[in-house]
Amino acid sequence: MLYTGNVNRFIFWILIPLLLISYLAFRIIEWRYYDDGGRLKIAQQHSINLSNLNDINCLILGGSNATFSLSAEQMSKEDGLNCYNLSLLNEGYSDEAYFTYISNLPIDRKQISYIFYSSIFPLADYKHLLKRLKNNEDKIGIRGDASFKLFGVSLASRLKNLLEGKSFTASYIQYPYPTMKGDFNFELYDRCDPQSIESQWSLTIKEIQLKKWIYKNISSIKNLFKKAEVYFVLPSMLQDNLNDHDFFSLSNFLQEEVTKQSVIYIEQSPFPTRDILCDGVHHANEAGREIRTSDLLKLISSFKN
Repeated sequence: MLYTGNVNRFIFWILIPLLLISYLAFRIIEWRYYDDGGRLKIAQQHSINLSNLNDINCLILGGSNATFSLSAEQMSKEDGLNCYNLSLLNEGYSDEAYFTYISNLPIDRKQISYIFYSSIFPLADYKHLLKRLKNNEDKIGIRGDASFKLFGVSLASRLKNLLEGKSFTASYIQYPYPTMKGDFNFELYDRCDPQSIESQWSLTIKEIQLKKWIYKNISSIKNLFKKAEVYFVLPSMLQDNLNDHDFFSLSNFLQEEVTKQSVIYIEQSPFPTRDILCDGVHHANEAGREIRTSDLLKLISSFKN
């Protein structure tokens, strides 16, 4: 009995507190060394770039679809356009974070004549759209959710990573700094693998939530760039498994909602093959970027003629 009592006391007073303290220390280390994949540094580089550019009259806004698949440098070869690609990976994680970030950049906003806003969220399934709306409610910043979490990926999983020679803490893919025009620098990125892309994709049917999201974001853009002509761009993507009727219905809905706000709606052509993709159905590689940017320029020209 005495032996059993000593064991119980050891477990209750020493072993359990030690495990709790160790677990808490693990979560603090995980939080302290949060890795955003270079997102904050990329955002800071955009600010540095823009501080050295005084004659920009055109901005590309949006998320990773525009980061990978549109080229401000290529668009700037057109007469009347001098563009900068200000899209961010994950579109800044939340709308408030993204537009607040833009509002604090060294840009003469009165000088901006054209905005091309290319977001994947109108094409996202309901799960991804809800995640975006939840991020908006939680006011997630442009680094992602870097808050302290008591629960998360297991310690066993982290130890497994360590034994396999991977990072002990959570780690994102490291993305390169943008070029001077804000474009994605494919010369410094070697992770394009179009054959591994999963093309399963479904469209949202939650028109009420999408309508509110469109109205709020277009209003934010117009408040920031009062003199700009705004284009709402439905991105190119690989549409292997999308229902044509559903896509047509969604595009008509988007056009109706966007036009109500005196914004020009552009639906880009789908990517014809995965060979011009990088690592996602809406992420072009360098060749695909040239194709999609050329397609956008032709569509812009058709509105101006």
